[in-house]
Amino acid sequence: MKLLALYWSFMIIGYILANRLAAKGIYLSWIQKAMMITIYVLCLIMGLRMGINEQVTSNLGSIGIMSLIVTLFCVAGSMVAIFALRKIFGMDRHGNLKKLADSGKTASKVSDEENPLDIKSTIIILAVVAAGMVIGALIMAKKYPEILPGFDSASSTGLVVLLCILLFFVGFDLGASGNILDNFRTVGFRVVAFPFAAVIGTFIVGTACCMVMGFSIREGAAISLGFGWYTYAPVVIAGAGQQYMIASAVSFMHNVIRETAGIILIPVLAKKIGYLEATGVPGVAAMDVCMPIVERSCRPDTVIYSFATGLLMCIVTSTCVPLVMGL
Repeated sequence: MKLLALYWSFMIIGYILANRLAAKGIYLSWIQKAMMITIYVLCLIMGLRMGINEQVTSNLGSIGIMSLIVTLFCVAGSMVAIFALRKIFGMDRHGNLKKLADSGKTASKVSDEENPLDIKSTIIILAVVAAGMVIGALIMAKKYPEILPGFDSASSTGLVVLLCILLFFVGFDLGASGNILDNFRTVGFRVVAFPFAAVIGTFIVGTACCMVMGFSIREGAAISLGFGWYTYAPVVIAGAGQQYMIASAVSFMHNVIRETAGIILIPVLAKKIGYLEATGVPGVAAMDVCMPIVERSCRPDTVIYSFATGLLMCIVTSTCVPLVMGL
């Protein structure tokens, strides 16, 4: 919760600063470029951390395949649930109420031409993560193992610092947009409804997928409730006993893949399927590392859904995984 308060503090500072600058007719055009550079550095560090982690590199075979399948089903469950709810609420794929959009009252609607898919950024992000993993596994872990403890500590601190910077940029863009509060009042309770849909969709489909692959209902539920939190859920599952080590390994790989998939796929899914559906892809990372990507790939006000989804998933994971495992 301390980190959560820290992240929000930086985002609020950015929001207030942008509002004040906007009132004076000032906008810092370099913010978007600075944001993307920060994302690339963050992705490189994440790739390095995954590369030096033996639990990741030593389970890229059968466990990796199972983890990938679980991730695909969990993400699909989340997106289908959000899609169904969006249709029930009568919202278009940009997250606008259709009746308001048709009447011209929704000022923040963004067309595909106004917000083009940035394939270049997606490819760069994928390449940076892959390069980080290769460097971490083949150079750092094998040739310089003595630096790993120090790197792990320093990179953890670096991730926090970079996330603070990113969320400052996100807050700045929200403040510069000028219509975030109006959109929040228009959307209302839907900000809560869509995160619950993402949680329920992930849980039902993910648990069913795990059971089909031979896991018990307890293991399947704990794996699907990880929501991309690879530093928490796998540890809790492993702590329940040696008999759950395979489930723990799958949980770890699945959660790593889910967060990485969010970083890579949000721009594509936002373009092809819908803005709200894209917020359900990364899991808990929707409220931190993936928020700038959501903000860039969708509309600034979509960040509200992203943060709410990540926060709810964080609460559910921290509460339900220990309960499911009987700890």
